[in-house]
Amino acid sequence: METFFEKGIKHTAHGLNFYMTYFDDVARVLPREAYCFVVGGWVRDRLLGEPVGFHVDVDLLVTCNPSEVAQRLAERIGGSYFEFEKRGLLRRPTVATVVLKLPPYRYRFDFAQIKGKNLERALVEDLLSRDFTANAMAVSIDDLLSLGAKQTIIYDPAHGVEDLEQGLLRPVSLKNLEEDPIRLLRGFRLAVEKRLSLTQDFLDFAEQRGDLLRKASPERITLELLRILRHTESHRILKDLYRHGLLQVLFPDTGRWKEVRHQGEHHIYPLEEHVFKVLEALEGVLREREKYLPAEFLEGLGKREVHGEFSDLELLKLSALFHDLAKPHTFEIREGKVTFYNHDKVGAELVKGYGKLYRWGEEVTTFVARMVAEHLRPFYLQQSLRTGQLTDRGRLNFWRECEDIAPYLFLHALADAIGSGDTEEELQELLRTFQDLTDYRRRELSKRPVKALLGGEEIMQILQIGPGVLVGKLKKALEEAQLEGRVRNREEAVRFVTEHYKSLQEGA
Repeated sequence: METFFEKGIKHTAHGLNFYMTYFDDVARVLPREAYCFVVGGWVRDRLLGEPVGFHVDVDLLVTCNPSEVAQRLAERIGGSYFEFEKRGLLRRPTVATVVLKLPPYRYRFDFAQIKGKNLERALVEDLLSRDFTANAMAVSIDDLLSLGAKQTIIYDPAHGVEDLEQGLLRPVSLKNLEEDPIRLLRGFRLAVEKRLSLTQDFLDFAEQRGDLLRKASPERITLELLRILRHTESHRILKDLYRHGLLQVLFPDTGRWKEVRHQGEHHIYPLEEHVFKVLEALEGVLREREKYLPAEFLEGLGKREVHGEFSDLELLKLSALFHDLAKPHTFEIREGKVTFYNHDKVGAELVKGYGKLYRWGEEVTTFVARMVAEHLRPFYLQQSLRTGQLTDRGRLNFWRECEDIAPYLFLHALADAIGSGDTEEELQELLRTFQDLTDYRRRELSKRPVKALLGGEEIMQILQIGPGVLVGKLKKALEEAQLEGRVRNREEAVRFVTEHYKSLQEGA
């Protein structure tokens, strides 16, 4: 990072350090008399020499109507436009946003307004209302676009440049943290992302006032959690949140992890250590996933869009965080052995509760709950293969019930095994189990429909029956018949359902 010769409220630097081509477009849609400043993370990251990356977020302050500027920019560059209000932050009540997706790049421009007769004073007041000194800096867009731009002024009323030079992430004030508790989560994320050290006053405040997070909006908590999970070393951030008590504020069941010091014969780590080792292992497995997954599983991995800017990989890591959530709830000693019977199913129900509380949405909640509920499945299959008891019906059932989450289950199981201290021989055995299941799928199921040829409504119409458990049983039996090759088309499906219904009625 460049060392600036002028300390205090203003510094100078070469404007090309902060330039991007879209700033030309911003300048062209501004009214002639308006001023515009680039603030926050973009300035910080350019001072740190950070690579731009695929997710580009830029905050801008304007002296005109931010909605009009954002709409014109969206039209000019072909982006989408929306508005939202920053509740509780009266200085910047309305934020107008432009999002431009050019895969793999995603650009986001947030426009807010500053008002005041004295522009510089208004700018300083705005910067001093922000979260961290590293984010409380601004540069004028006019400076960045000037010829040469050698003497671009950096407005730095909170002395963020000095803190960055010392490798510190310091809150502008503790009051600012109290006004917006989401900043506590953001602080731990930024410290890991930017390789900065949080100051002691921040850490003390997080431990003493972490319960303020309960007042934050569920949607913003979820957004920040997903941003944490998107980081390639999210295990470090989550571990810091746990160490300082914030994870327990958000998800109280994690506060019971300390209760389980011994997990039985298949584990060498206490539960709380195991969870973070699994997360760390999963991030390593994801980096080398080509080694562990066949090509047909790799194509769609990481491509599902979640909450606009995230993917299924964040959900996989969220599942890993919660996979053993219910172990303290199910701990028992039976016949001298530590057991956690049904911790997978109980954990799935706990996850559903958190999904509702934090408004994850049905897609996210269902995915994470299913992963927690099924995370032991690969290990049961591994054991069956080892003992020669893995049957084709067992393989069929796995693919019928888990085909859509199979690659995620494989990756999680491998990370779970690593995070449990499994030997190399045990890891290879698990990989052979994946290969066995995959080979069976290619050999036996490639030409058979896995989903039922008839839906529940169709079954009720054919049989003239109402909704109920029986419809589910008939649909499941139909799926099994398809997988076994006994039913190949719709006509055979209708015949099968009719006959199976009669046999069930006769048996009753």
